[in-house]
Amino acid sequence: WAASHTGLIPALNQFYLRNDAGWNFPRPNRAEFFYPQGAPRGPGLPLVEKRVDFDDLTAGLERRLGERASVFVEVPVRFLNPEVNANQSGLGDVAAGFKYAVWQTCDTIATVQLRAFAPSGNPNRGLGTGHATLEPALLAAHSPADRLTLLGEFRAWTPVGGTDFAGEVLRYGVGGRYDVWRSDVVRVAPVVEVVGWEVLSGKERGIPDVGEATTASAAGTSIVNVKLGCRVDVGGRAGVYVGYGRPLTGATWYADLLRVEARWVY
Repeated sequence: WAASHTGLIPALNQFYLRNDAGWNFPRPNRAEFFYPQGAPRGPGLPLVEKRVDFDDLTAGLERRLGERASVFVEVPVRFLNPEVNANQSGLGDVAAGFKYAVWQTCDTIATVQLRAFAPSGNPNRGLGTGHATLEPALLAAHSPADRLTLLGEFRAWTPVGGTDFAGEVLRYGVGGRYDVWRSDVVRVAPVVEVVGWEVLSGKERGIPDVGEATTASAAGTSIVNVKLGCRVDVGGRAGVYVGYGRPLTGATWYADLLRVEARWVY
């Protein structure tokens, strides 16, 4: 969503560039959420990984279909820096979907979203999952006060195909932004988010710091991250967000994540 002086806007014509840089990702094949099971039983990287670093650069375009609905497409390019395998880069898994605001007032929005991922990233190079994925979601926003916006989400990441490592992952999150500075031109808002993932099925394989590679069930893995950032919007047409995330749980996707995003409304 976007926030204006008069309320929340559920759908926009916008173009955005987002870069997610993650470090120390110890189980990237978990539930085939990031990339698939490796060789020889899967289509993924040839050697078992201890951990990987990555940059996912995504270009996204959203188009309004009226006041409540929009469609969007996202095209990612991944730069992968594994510890054991060779570095890789290239097209990731392209996503497309739609959003529709099922409930809207001047200070509250509830939106249903469906995102579909195509297996366009080469799984042999760790650039994609090797299977299609559907992700239905419920998104909500509420402004209880003039400068404060509260956010919430619930997503169900559901692989279509894949190996026996592929599994369903639920994602949930709550957060908020507060406009500490607001003029006719500029809005500056710190953002705080808590995001969690619950892995319902699938497997994972990795190498511990001491010992041999092991395969285990990924079901029951719970991960919670806290993310702190700041968004600056200029003139209602452009905005920049910078945020940093860290896990609060022993199980993790990555140890650190830096997100930088720029958005243009047209």
